[in-house]
Amino acid sequence: MRTATAYALAAASDRVQDILTAFHSRLLAEYNPAVRASLVLAIAQLARAHQDRGTAVWMRALWSDPARPPEVRVSAGLGWMCLTVLPVPDELRAVLETLATDEMARLMAPLPWMRAVETAAISGLDRCLHAMLRPGAADIQACEDPWS
Repeated sequence: MRTATAYALAAASDRVQDILTAFHSRLLAEYNPAVRASLVLAIAQLARAHQDRGTAVWMRALWSDPARPPEVRVSAGLGWMCLTVLPVPDELRAVLETLATDEMARLMAPLPWMRAVETAAISGLDRCLHAMLRPGAADIQACEDPWS
């Protein structure tokens, strides 16, 4: 329920600042890893929709902080890549190589962002990472916009 709520609110166009504040507050208290991942993705989606450039800085701080939970770091890495046109740093590639495991893909599979891009052959997380880290590669059909 909390994941679905985050997804629905991320698509909202009114009261964006109130929603972002609520997401940030909930992230601090949330105990469920999948819900933490969904909150980070929802914050990124709202920031992208409303051209909030400051969120990219926050996302970078999350994915680069080894004290953060793995699902937060992976989600923040995805969010950062969706919010910037900068080249993906080697540090982020290393984080994703280490933390974007099959177990992480299973944890994130129920999230609406991942379900929207998964196929029978590849998880949503793997497909997003492929599209973001290897655009134009033909070995896996990449999704053009993982946030659409």
